[in-house]
Parts: sequence; C-alpha cells; structure tokens
Amino acid sequence: MTEVDLTRLHLDVYDTREGPWNPEHGDLEIPDDWDFLAAGDAFVTRSVKAAGTYWVAWRPRGQNRQHRRRLGLWAPRVAIEQARVKASATETERARRRVHGARSRERREAAYREELADAIRRFLEFPPQRAELADEIAEAAAAQTAVVGSGRVGRTRTLTLDQRADDLATEESWDDEYLYRQIKAEAQHDVDEFLAKHRRP
Repeated sequence: MTEVDLTRLHLDVYDTREGPWNPEHGDLEIPDDWDFLAAGDAFVTRSVKAAGTYWVAWRPRGQNRQHRRRLGLWAPRVAIEQARVKASATETERARRRVHGARSRERREAAYREELADAIRRFLEFPPQRAELADEIAEAAAAQTAVVGSGRVGRTRTLTLDQRADDLATEESWDDEYLYRQIKAEAQHDVDEFLAKHRRP
C-alpha cells in the first residue's frame, strides 16, 4: 500500500501536549523544511496558501474554551519567506489602496445615509414650517439605523426605503411591502426616541 504524502494535503493540525495531531492521521511530524506562520498578517497568509502547500494550525477546544482557535499555518519555509518578501515589496501600494478603499466606502456610506434620511423625511411628511426639525430627526435616525455591521433594518439593503429590495443578505422571500413596513417601523422607533429625548418638559 502506497503511503500518503501528507504534505500534499491541507490538514487541520491541532497543537496538543503530545505534539501536532490530526483527527484522521493521528500524530504528525512537522517537516524539517517547514516553519510556523502565526495568524495576523492576512496578505502573507493568503500568499502562502496560494503557493499550495500548508497545514492549518489550531488550538483545540478545552474546558475553558468552547471553540477551537486558529493559530496560523505550517508551511514550507521558502513559501513563507517569499510571501514576506512580496509583502514588503508591495506594502506602499497596498497601503495606498487601503486608504483609497476606505475613502470610497465612506463616500458610499455617506450617500446611503443621505438617501435613507431623504426617505425618512418623506415618511414623516412634516409641514414646511417644521422642515428644520424633520431634517434633524431624519439625519439622526438615518445615522443610527444605517450603522455598518449593526444588523439593523437600515442595513438590510443598499437602496432607499421606497426602492426595490433586491439585495437581501438571506435567501428568504421578503416582498417589498413587508420590507418597507419593517424599515418604516424602525425609522419610526428612532423618531420616537429622538422626540422623547429632545421633547421640552
């Protein structure tokens, strides 16, 4: 029977008291020409993975730890060194792209918040003489409802309240009227909170 070359496999390797271990192959021996790459540098990690040969290192679950924790990679020393050289050579360009990407995201988020605020203004239907208050409420509610990563209704799509919701994060079938009512309800909640906080005694 031909012995399997484990270095050709992408194994999950657990750091145990007895040494590296894999559920299918048992105790493992790290090849002499391999090194450990700690988790933390996403670019270097991606580059090493792209080279094709690696094992994923984990700290197993324990009595005080419910979930396993990824520690990094075991991979050929040459692949790690090449990845670090590439990271160093491209750092300036990658930093420029990160800045550009952050600015682009902020512009998109600002535009989205303004669209959401406009929709809330339409929902409020305040008379012209109360336009200033409507602006203040709409902008405060939009800023709170559309926080990135909040999971709130204002983040369930990238369009305004009265546009079609065709980019939901789930595969459930929400019709436009249902989603519209959901967003209106959350906007109304924010409006009520705002008014209660700023209402004169």
